[in-house]
Amino acid sequence: MWDTHVHCFDPEQHPFKPTRTYTPGPAPLEALLQNCKAKKVNLVQASIEDGYYGLITHLKRIHTEHPHILARGTICMDENWDSLTDQEFDALHTAGVRSCRVHGLFGTGRRSLLSIEHQIRQFARSYPAQKFGWSLSAQLPLAVWASLKNLIQQDPEVSSLTIVADHNGCATPADIGSVELDAFVDMLQPERFYVKVSALYRRSAQSIHEMKPIINRFATLAPQCLLWGSDWPHVDSSNRTLDPPNPVHNDARREDDVPSELLALQSWLNEEQWKAMLIYNPDRLFGI
Repeated sequence: MWDTHVHCFDPEQHPFKPTRTYTPGPAPLEALLQNCKAKKVNLVQASIEDGYYGLITHLKRIHTEHPHILARGTICMDENWDSLTDQEFDALHTAGVRSCRVHGLFGTGRRSLLSIEHQIRQFARSYPAQKFGWSLSAQLPLAVWASLKNLIQQDPEVSSLTIVADHNGCATPADIGSVELDAFVDMLQPERFYVKVSALYRRSAQSIHEMKPIINRFATLAPQCLLWGSDWPHVDSSNRTLDPPNPVHNDARREDDVPSELLALQSWLNEEQWKAMLIYNPDRLFGI
């Protein structure tokens, strides 16, 4: 099985951005591998990381020190993107990078819809998208996803991209029956637009079971579009300071929630949907 959304933080070796919007505690690779339920993982560069160097270091360590783990990576499309050469993109692909992420919730300041559209078009024209078929992922508000529908489905450049909506498309139980959720579901297309079923507790704090109608709708209409990610180390992004949490830890109680979330999802999905989400869809997306 795959875990398509995990992070590793080593701030001593790879300091966070001074302009970050929150500060997590350390999340070393050893802790990830100890807690991970999967043997295939996709490491995601978080918005607070200062470049992709930490992610690449972790990918290389997994390749050399833990060869039984298959590791892929997602880097951020940040302010350094335009300076990367074709040779550097080749090296990133060799290291295991298969996707790029734009930030709409935890970047530096509020993002306008026009700026997100510009960034999506920019990525569609980029070397890794054109040569390697890298996917583009984002954590955007559900209403923003709905507003991007025409661009994603009809734009001549963008319509060739593979896109991944992180964290359930930010849909919550309150969105059930909304036009925004209808628009989002309409965008789900096999091998074209995926949704990560991830961090259900973020969308339904009272009970993850309130997310069942949303996940069932995704699975019924587009089982080939489902991915699963644990969102380890379950960072509490409410620490909006430059100081690490005190005591230095992430939201450790969420470790116990991962098995509960997987058991809930298994009870909501049929066997075909379950295997597609955990095995077949991420195999196809991350190109093994």
